[in-house]
Amino acid sequence: MQDDLLAAGRLLREGRILAFTGAGISTESGIPDFRGPDGVWTRLDPADFHISRFVADPEIRKRGWALHQQGQLWGARSQVRPNRGHLALVDLWREGRLVGCVTQNIDGLHQAAGLPDEAVAELHGNTRRARCLRCEQTWPTETVLEWVDAGAADPSCPNCGGIVKTATVMFGEMLPQREMERAWEMASTASAVLAIGSTLSVWPAAEIPARLAADGRPLVIVNQGPTEMDHVATIRLEGAAGVILPRLVEIAEGM
Repeated sequence: MQDDLLAAGRLLREGRILAFTGAGISTESGIPDFRGPDGVWTRLDPADFHISRFVADPEIRKRGWALHQQGQLWGARSQVRPNRGHLALVDLWREGRLVGCVTQNIDGLHQAAGLPDEAVAELHGNTRRARCLRCEQTWPTETVLEWVDAGAADPSCPNCGGIVKTATVMFGEMLPQREMERAWEMASTASAVLAIGSTLSVWPAAEIPARLAADGRPLVIVNQGPTEMDHVATIRLEGAAGVILPRLVEIAEGM
């Protein structure tokens, strides 16, 4: 393990790194993953998070907004905070070694840790903002929650009456084009990929590290458990992001 840590640290020192993050980087902040034995889908029905069902059933919308109102679903009122893994990526950014972070997460913890918005491509959207599905107007999610506090259990757009949802990508929705374009722009300037806390199995997001690895750029994987790309990884580090990433940054900084 120590030899692999040193080798990975040298890659971070010498190259321009693209971080690719999944749910595993946020579990140490108290956010469960989705598919694990204690994951989100053991408590919530994934079918309720399909866009067609969300649009068709006001009761699903009411339950969702109630969860946000209670500070769950990692939205505007969540009490989760960044952990040492998030902060280590900020250190890499400040050292000029990180070209950016492509994330599958919707929790906003990368920005809360200190990465600027322009350094993060949120492929699955985020819970910080909400939008009208009809006229596309947007608001901070907290603004919509104030409507819920005032009695609008299923809030609608004050301009056109359309359905309002958070800016997360539900099943059945396309990934946001602007975020995908930003992610590929970051990838085009990276000399290596650091994949953290992802099984690298959800497409099309996983195409980004897969393509870079296929192009011969080193792929370092930090994860608890196997991933779909272990066979093409240059280095694979088993363990928690909050433990491994600070050690990698120390090595990269020559400490």
